Amino acid sequence: MADEREKIVQVRHLKQYFNIGKPNEVKAVDDVSFDIYKGETFGLVGESGSGKSTTGRSIIRLYNPTDGQILFNGQDISKIKSHGPQMKEFRREMQMIFQDPYASLNPRMKVKDIIAEGLMFTD
Repeated sequence: MADEREKIVQVRHLKQYFNIGKPNEVKAVDDVSFDIYKGETFGLVGESGSGKSTTGRSIIRLYNPTDGQILFNGQDISKIKSHGPQMKEFRREMQMIFQDPYASLNPRMKVKDIIAEGLMFTD
C-alpha cells in the first residue's frame, strides 16, 4: 500500500560544500535525503559537527545548497529568488528551531520524566 500521508518537505540528495575546489574544501552535508509529513514533528539528530545545523540552514535557504533538491509543499525552493515576495512568504512558512541541550535537559531528572513533562497538558 502506498504512503498516502501528505509530504510537506522533501529533501533529496542534499549536498552542502564550502570552499569548493580549494585544499580546505569541506563537505558539511553529503547526500542527505528525507521527507517530513503533515502533522509530523521531525527531529534531526547527530553528533556535534555532523551537519545538522547546516542541513537546516540549507533547507531554509540561509545557504544555497551545492546540489540536491528541496521541495516545500511541492515547490522547488531553489527556484525562489533570494530577495522578493516569494522568499518572504517561504520564510514565514518554514522555520527551524535550534535546541540547546544544556537549557533543555535537567541533569536531576530521568530522560523519560523530561519527555513526559512535555507531553502533559494543562487547562
